[in-house]
Amino acid sequence: MKIDKLQMNRRSLLKAAAAVGATSTLSLAGCSDNKAEFAMPALKGAIGKDGQRVQPWQNWSGNQFCEHNELLVPKNTDDVISMVKATKQHIRLVGSGHSFSGLVPTNESLMSLAYFNGLSNIDTQTKQFDVAANTVLAAAGEVLWQGGLSLRNMPDINTQTFAGAIATSTHGTGMNFGSMSDDVVELSLVNGLGEAITCSKNENEDLFNAARTNIGSLGVITNIRMQAQEKYFLKETTWMMSLEEGLANAEKLRDKHRNFEMYALPHADYILGIALDEVSENELLTQKTNNGDAYETFRTLSKVIDAVPFLRSFIVNTGARTVEKEERTGKNFEIFGNLRDIRFNEMEYSVPAEHGMACLKEILDTIKKQNIDVIFPMEVRYIKADNIWLSPFYQRDSCAISCHNFHDKDYKKYFAAIEPIFWKYNGRPHWGKTHTLTAKEQRARYPMFDEFLKVRQAMDPKAIFTNSHINTVLGLS
Repeated sequence: MKIDKLQMNRRSLLKAAAAVGATSTLSLAGCSDNKAEFAMPALKGAIGKDGQRVQPWQNWSGNQFCEHNELLVPKNTDDVISMVKATKQHIRLVGSGHSFSGLVPTNESLMSLAYFNGLSNIDTQTKQFDVAANTVLAAAGEVLWQGGLSLRNMPDINTQTFAGAIATSTHGTGMNFGSMSDDVVELSLVNGLGEAITCSKNENEDLFNAARTNIGSLGVITNIRMQAQEKYFLKETTWMMSLEEGLANAEKLRDKHRNFEMYALPHADYILGIALDEVSENELLTQKTNNGDAYETFRTLSKVIDAVPFLRSFIVNTGARTVEKEERTGKNFEIFGNLRDIRFNEMEYSVPAEHGMACLKEILDTIKKQNIDVIFPMEVRYIKADNIWLSPFYQRDSCAISCHNFHDKDYKKYFAAIEPIFWKYNGRPHWGKTHTLTAKEQRARYPMFDEFLKVRQAMDPKAIFTNSHINTVLGLS
């Protein structure tokens, strides 16, 4: 979620919010604050197998947590093999903790691949490279650049690990680009029998089709070979449109630009467009844009609206009208990636691309009709179809709509109100984000669901790499 791209001219927005809300806020002083606060319960950590207390785990937003009794930290593939063969517990892999669904939590063993870092075998002829599983996306940009290469596309949260991003089909935007999983050329993993296996389009093809979106249920991914391209610069243009204009022109803008996305503002009549296009080095702009502190911007706005909720639409619309067109340029990874200074919880569904705007409009209308307490922008992106068995983009071009709320606000009621709208449009949920679907519903959405389960059974016959969430979404006993 590129929240720092949606600055809405921070000073103007806050000035508008303050001007509208100050008097009303003061008049309501002393009234009770009915904002629901959500925080992770106090965890002590389980007593480990060695009799010592183990540090508990929580994800980035704090909505997922666990008290595991063992932390496994292999230093190499041989260690992974030994640990898998020796385990008498279930094992869940943990990366940078940017999943909002229950993929990680367990009261048994967590495995961290902290030692599996770095890029190697950068090949300028094939434009491919190898990357160790725990390497974060941000670490690849400059290294590849020095070798004359770049990732073809990127999500905006660049602190995710390669293995984690691929396990969940994490994606950026652009109708000519698939998810990160679609750029995988070869995978190396250790399965539940402790066997080291390599798979690609030409070797163990069924495993390759399953492993490129594996939700950590096939084994331990140790190394990934990725397809890259020649390095390139990007120009980013952001501008505010009326909601009507944005909905009407989204597909034209999608097809016109290399990358295009929108941010829809709940309870507002505006939508922000963001377009990325390749430029040459001599087209780079000299000025640097100061994006300000997006967290404080939206936090301040949220607090004002908490005090005067009946002015929510007026305040957001007033701020949106102040937004001016902005441009910035740079190396592609500098433009794609963003500092994450705001914590939130997220639900994302991908619907067929042709239904994206209808689905978005219905969600926005529902938020207004039900007066849902949310101002957090919704991110709208386009992704190219692929042939990866559990990819949300399997055999269909898609429009991904991401809904968010602050980590300490009640996101569950909000998500519950709009999730059925995604179902209406045959949406497929992001595996790493909040959703309520079980195996029955997932099977209906994925034609190769049972084929995936056959591969999973062969790779992990003892069901080592499972937890309650995996059992629910895959229908395992």
